[in-house]
Amino acid sequence: MVEAGILAAVAIVMALISMYVPVLGAFVNFVWPLPIVICGCRHGLKWSIMTLLVATVIIAMIISPINAFFLAAIFGLLGLILGECMRRHLPPMKMMLYGSVGAVIALVLNIVLSFWVLGIDPIEMMFSSFHQSLEQLTVYYREHGMSEADIKKTVDGYAEMLRMMRIIMPGAFMMCAPLMAFVNYMAAKKILTKLGESFEAFPPFTMLQVPGWILWPYAASLFAVTYYYQHDQASWMYTLSVNVQTVCSFVLVLQGIVLLYWFVETKHKPRWWANIGIALLFIVPIFTQIMVYVGAFDIVMDFRKIRPASRFRKQR
Repeated sequence: MVEAGILAAVAIVMALISMYVPVLGAFVNFVWPLPIVICGCRHGLKWSIMTLLVATVIIAMIISPINAFFLAAIFGLLGLILGECMRRHLPPMKMMLYGSVGAVIALVLNIVLSFWVLGIDPIEMMFSSFHQSLEQLTVYYREHGMSEADIKKTVDGYAEMLRMMRIIMPGAFMMCAPLMAFVNYMAAKKILTKLGESFEAFPPFTMLQVPGWILWPYAASLFAVTYYYQHDQASWMYTLSVNVQTVCSFVLVLQGIVLLYWFVETKHKPRWWANIGIALLFIVPIFTQIMVYVGAFDIVMDFRKIRPASRFRKQR
């Protein structure tokens, strides 16, 4: 009971930091489930639920019910799931799967409850603020002497980017979920290891394999996006195809990064070669597509010779 109370107090302090400290608060908000995870691993699901409830009630009293609601809905469920998985000492990859599913459910639940209970649409609010920023940007450019043609071209580019962001929002949730689960698991593992717990290590990064079947939805989404882009961009099939392509591309880029680090390690090259490749993903857009193809070819050709033999590779 004492330890659960202390962890609830830590969760409350973290909520205050996330609310009132601009830069540090963003990171603290991301790892807010940590006290819940630690309590669940050390004392079980019942105590982690009680810790979450106590922290949520006090945060609602100190800050606001809306902030408490968002923290509990988004991060509370992830903390409960990860804590129980770590208590049972599940394999790391299975733990990431359960944690990712829990994070996706929490994000969807947060949006649904926000709309039904609070009567607000958080996604629409976010994009409304983006569009207001575009209007302010137009005024700024006009005051600094930019021509109307250049202003229109620039603003139209940003507007198209916002349109695509709105379309791929479900896929972004899918990609954000494993990141949330991984960061909180690694942080909790580091703390719990110092407290005497032990957990199974992840497989070596250079031996990571994404499932081969990912190529089928990726190929289907490419054809669907091409077709619906030309015929009906407003259809739900176009939105679904773009999101499937986004998620599959993210997975294939991860596979390409793994192959890049494997090559550097195998050929005894400086590790910063691979680090430059990671940086190019954010600097050169075409490099991202190249890494998608690299990951796809690694699945088909098995350059590392670690996948089970397939019919194609037997024939080759």
